Amino acid sequence: MDPLSVTASIIAVLQLTNAIIGYLNDVKGASKDRAQCAIEASNVYNLLVNLKYRLEEASSNDAWYTAVRALAVTNGPLDQYRSALEQLQSKVISTSTSGLGKIGSALTWKLSKEEVADILSKIERLKSLIQIALEMDHL
Repeated sequence: MDPLSVTASIIAVLQLTNAIIGYLNDVKGASKDRAQCAIEASNVYNLLVNLKYRLEEASSNDAWYTAVRALAVTNGPLDQYRSALEQLQSKVISTSTSGLGKIGSALTWKLSKEEVADILSKIERLKSLIQIALEMDHL
């Protein structure tokens, strides 16, 4: 996978992360879980932005690029993070078609503690892997 493909994958995840953070800031009724998800997503967002810029300056010959490329493989950490965000998005975004139902549904928290723990686990895993990849760049 060339740097451009990895960068494109990262950009797609960045866009989804940004949308999720916006949704989480609007959700009411589960302040601790919502806040924790928003904070962790923001942390990953910042790491992914850093990684994206480093990739834009890198070449596929760089030794650390192999570790970064491993993040973007099919069913790899980026895909798992994207699926966790999509799961979060499906719970936060309203499926109601009526105006008031859509607003009310969008502003309530629908995730169980187990779902939140699973999503946070995936976020933490990706965050750790990105940090390792970024540290390898410094070596």
